[in-house]
Amino acid sequence: MIKIFNKMRKQLLEENKTGRYFKYAIGEIILVMIGILLALQVNNWNQGRQLEKEETKILKGLHQEFSENIIRFDGIYKLQETRRDGIITVMTSNIQNFSIAKIDSLHSSIVRQWTFDPYQGFYNSVINSGRIELISNDVLKQNISRFQDLLNDYKEEENNTMSFAFENLYPFLIDNFSRDFESFLNIRKRTKEEGRLEKQNYIEIYESKKLENLLIFLIAHMSAIFEEGPILREEMTSIITLLESEIEKHN
Repeated sequence: MIKIFNKMRKQLLEENKTGRYFKYAIGEIILVMIGILLALQVNNWNQGRQLEKEETKILKGLHQEFSENIIRFDGIYKLQETRRDGIITVMTSNIQNFSIAKIDSLHSSIVRQWTFDPYQGFYNSVINSGRIELISNDVLKQNISRFQDLLNDYKEEENNTMSFAFENLYPFLIDNFSRDFESFLNIRKRTKEEGRLEKQNYIEIYESKKLENLLIFLIAHMSAIFEEGPILREEMTSIITLLESEIEKHN
């Protein structure tokens, strides 16, 4: 095309047809400009497609991670509820009427500690790399950005509860609880006499004013978990719903 225009320009100049020459020159410039604009348009379109692919990859990665984490959260939250219910049971019941197996189960639920530790590898990479800016939905982007703050609030309550138990409940149990090592690890079955003595030990501990006060403070600490937990779960559910909506738009 350029060779043709060059040949036509040369011919027009030789024929002294200046007016027509300028027209062809202007036409050539216009065609070149159109070609450049088309090339830019194609380049922008290609870049747009690449960014959209990257956004889809981010959306799917976050969706998988949040979906796995809400399952983990539900499991841990259920265990926290079991712990709370165990405390309420021993505080409001006469454990002398319970079997040793029932008391074992309640005691185990009360003394065990649980924390929600979500997968955050992909989430952190998106935040730290700045790739979150590729998410076009501003509401979703905002929710994802503030999720860490809600998670920290919830985990703070878990950690406060754990610290109280480690610093207060466990030392009391260490000083007052008696249990045979081998039967505790199920290396052997405890004898009837051991069961009778251990049940009596349970009754003495759980009817003591000291443990009653400790459990009151423990369940008070746990109440914050049950305030922050539903807020955190609702936010995860909202993020998952928004992610699914955006992924659907990209399919």
